[in-house]
Amino acid sequence: MTKLVSSIAAAAFIAGLAFAGSTFAEDAMKTDSMSSDTMKTDTMKTDAMKTDAMSTGSTKDDCMHKAEMETDSMKKDDMMKACDAMK
Repeated sequence: MTKLVSSIAAAAFIAGLAFAGSTFAEDAMKTDSMSSDTMKTDTMKTDAMKTDAMSTGSTKDDCMHKAEMETDSMKKDDMMKACDAMK
């Protein structure tokens, strides 16, 4: 008898979770997460995308060292060419 009651309780619990999940998903679909006020252009600054802001500060010697540590010969050659192009 207790096995039957526990099985019914477990089934009711799972059905409740499924209902709660579907209700939450339905509410999430009603709200517009990509509304125009969430993607304003003033939050995306163009000066943060400049190359000097993203410089790593690595020197030509650091670049050559990383290239020498590479095991793949084709990738190593490409890295060496990129290092040679540096100042």
